[in-house]
This record gives sequence, structure tokens and C-alpha cells, in this order.
Amino acid sequence: MKVATKVATGSGLLAAVLIGVLGYFVLLVRHLVVANHELTAVHFRVTTVALELLDQVDQIEVNARKFYVTRDAAYAGRVVKARDDFAGGLAELRALASRGANADPIARLDELWREFALASFPAGEMAARLAGIPDSRIPDVLETPIERLSRQTWVVLNASRQGTAAQVAGVADAGRVAEWVSVAIAGIAVLLAVLIVVLTVRSIREPLRRLIEGTRTVASGTFTYQLDTGGGDEFAALAEGFNTMVRRLGELDRMKRGFVSHVSHELKTPLVAMQETNRLLLDGLPGPLNERQRRMLDLNLQGSRRLSAMIANLLDLARLEAGGMSYDIRPHDLGALARNATAELEALAQERDVRLELDIPAAPVIVECDADRVTQVVVNLVDNAVKFSPPGRPITVGVRLEAGLAVDAPRAVAAALGPARSGPFAAVRVADFGGGVPDAEKLRVFEKFRQAHRGSKRAGAGVGLGLAISAEIVRAHAGAIWVADNHPSGSVFVVLLPLAPPGPGPSDAGRATIGATHAT
Repeated sequence: MKVATKVATGSGLLAAVLIGVLGYFVLLVRHLVVANHELTAVHFRVTTVALELLDQVDQIEVNARKFYVTRDAAYAGRVVKARDDFAGGLAELRALASRGANADPIARLDELWREFALASFPAGEMAARLAGIPDSRIPDVLETPIERLSRQTWVVLNASRQGTAAQVAGVADAGRVAEWVSVAIAGIAVLLAVLIVVLTVRSIREPLRRLIEGTRTVASGTFTYQLDTGGGDEFAALAEGFNTMVRRLGELDRMKRGFVSHVSHELKTPLVAMQETNRLLLDGLPGPLNERQRRMLDLNLQGSRRLSAMIANLLDLARLEAGGMSYDIRPHDLGALARNATAELEALAQERDVRLELDIPAAPVIVECDADRVTQVVVNLVDNAVKFSPPGRPITVGVRLEAGLAVDAPRAVAAALGPARSGPFAAVRVADFGGGVPDAEKLRVFEKFRQAHRGSKRAGAGVGLGLAISAEIVRAHAGAIWVADNHPSGSVFVVLLPLAPPGPGPSDAGRATIGATHAT
């Protein structure tokens, strides 16, 4: 299912719930309107008319009695008026009864009214008819029917009141039910909304997490990561495009490594021949050279050496990336390796007017390592420092023991070492007073073909492979490498290697201990 379909489905379900709630409340409001109409237009009106009928019944009885006493025709007229008013009110009650309001009590009242003699007397003959009723017949003709009408009117009135009370109670019950239903539906709607959001987010978050993980993996230089292309949604299409991109990047990376390795091998042999030819010419075997010729050949030899070193770095990098770099791990004195590496660069340092200073303990610092590769790391660091140091300033190459991870180590270094960061370690520190490395470049400077801006760069500074190769070699020794700021200026490159366990070393001299005195 596509992401848009998932979102639309979730929104549709939520909208359906909201529409259902709205429909329920519309029906509830309509029910309340009908109930209110029945209360006002039916039950309240029945109650009002019933009270008026009670008054009309009293008027009929009172005026009829006054007529019998006074024989005044005006009282007979009042009887007629009260009778007609009662008949009109009763007709209204019959109309209300047809709408379901107290039909049985009203029908009984209508029956009693038709049996009432005065109801059938013509208006013009009311006085004569009343006068013609003998006194002995008055209770049967007047008093008893009026009493029955009065009682039945009270029955209608009470029935109307009971109906009103029942209607009000029904409205109240409907309100309470609506309240509970509203709370329940609101809760269901909230739960449904949360469920829809959770399911939608979960269906989107997991593909995004895999995509982020794959992007980071590819960014680290691993071009074998593949995403799951199942699902048939937009993320599946994105995963397919991502996988195609990664495959092509892998192909390009393999082509690049193959090209670099092939070209490096092809260039190495002619470069060796060129160097040997230059050496023979400089030795004067073909004949004597003047000073200008010797200078030109010397520059040519130096350039070929730099090119040879660059090719050697490219070959090392190719072996590292292919996993073909082999290591001869044995116990070695790290101080001796640092001295040898520094000695290799004495001539270059003198040429650049840079002093190399050693800060190495007299006692051996034993680490298990490949001597050639660790020497290569120190040579790379010292060579890098010489290239970027101003004339007349010293470069210090120090070796010392450290109980744990140094405080100036980046967090990424501590995370990479894992449980091994508790130490103890042997550390090589190469400090210079050059332009330093910007904070933004301190981690990236160890990437391939990456060179940080460190002030004025001298000729022959390389292409940015030495530090990348050094980092790979150090990581292969379960160590760490980083760069920190020197004070007042410059950089300190630190190589941290695990200290070898106690045992016989390559020298009979006693081992250095943490905090031992250093000899320069």
C-alpha cells in the first residue's frame, strides 16, 4: 500500500468517526426539538386548557344556581357562555388527543359532556329550559353531571401533568445518555486517531530508519548495503533507486581502485629505472658533471622520490581497501621505532631548517605491532609536521605510557575503542608549531585525499593519503589516532596503541612504567 493511500485511509476512518458523531448529535438535537415541541405545543397546552375547563365547569354550576334563586335571565346567559367556552376547550382537547396527548381521559370527558343536558339546550331556550327543571330533578340534571365533569377534567389535568413529567424525565435521560455517548465516542475517536497516527508513523518510520542507516553506511565507504524493495509503496521505489545508486557507486569504486592499483604498478618500474639512472649520473660513472648539471639531476631525483612515495601510498591504500595488507605482529619497543622513524627524516628536516626533538623514555615501551607499519605511521606524521612547520621551529616526537584515554581524545575515538579505552596504552605524540588544523577538519583530515588548510603549504606536500593510510594501520592494531591543538600554535598528532602484556621483550632493559622519567 502506498504511503498516500495509508494516510488517506487513516484520514478517511477518522473522518467517518467524526461524521458518525456529527450524525448522532444531529439526531439527538432533532429528538430534543420534537420533545420540546410536544412539551410546549401539546402537554403544556392540555394542562392550560384543562385548567380553563375546570373554571368553565364552576361557572356553569355557580350561574345555574344563581338563576334558580333569582330567575334572572342574565345568569342563564352566563351559563350559555360558560357552556360554549367549555365546548370550545373540549374541541381543542380532542384535537390535541389526536396527536397522542391523553386520548383516553379526553375521550371519557367528551362522553360525559355529551350526556350533560345543558350541553344540548339551545342558547335562546336556556332560561326556559332551566326554569322548567323541577327542584327534585336539579341534582340529577345539574349537580351530578357537573361533579362528574369536574372529576374527569381533573383526571385529564393530572394525566397531562404526568405526561409532562414523563416527557421532561425522558429529555433528561436523553441528555445523560448523550453525555455518556459523547464521552465514549470522543474516547473512541481519540484512540482511533492515536492508533491511525501510530500505525502510519510506524509504516513510515521503519523504511526511513533503514534508508538513513543505508545512507550512513554508504557515506562511510561501504557500497554493499542494499535496502528491502518489498511493499509496493513509494519507499520501495526509493529503495530500488537507492540500491541502483549503491551498485553503481560500488562499480565506480572498484574501477577506481583497479585503475589506481594498475597505474601505480605500471609507474613503479620506470620510476625505479629513472632513479637508478639519476644515481649513476650523480655518481659520475658516465663522466664528470659540472655543478649546474649535478643540481638539475639532484632535483630530478628528488621529484622521482616524491612520485615514488606517492605511488607507494597509492599501492598501500589499494591493499588496505582490498583487505590484502598483512601484518607481522611481534613485541617491539615503540621508543626505538619512533627513533628510527625520526632518523629517516633528519636530512629532510635539516633541509627545511626544522629541528627534530625526541622525548622518549630510556626504558623500552613494549607494544605488539608490525614494526614496519608502525614506523611508516610515525614517518608519515613526522613528514607531515616537517612540511607544515615554519623554519627554525622544533618538532617534538614523544613516546610515553598512559593509564587511560587522554582527555584531549575526541568522543568518536572513545566510542571506536569501546571497552579497550580503559588502557593502559602506549602513545606517540608528534607536536609542531605550524598553522594547526581547524576544528571542523580534525576528524576529516584522516579521510582519503583530504587535506586540511594548515596555513602556508610547502611544495611536495602530497595528495592527502599519508594520514588516511596511517589511520587504517592504527585501526588494524586496535589503536586510535587523532589530532589536537598544540599551544600556543600548531597541532599534536597522537597515536594510541594497546600496551603489550607483561613478558619478555626485545630488550634486556627494564620496561618503562607509567609516569617514568623521559630522556630527550
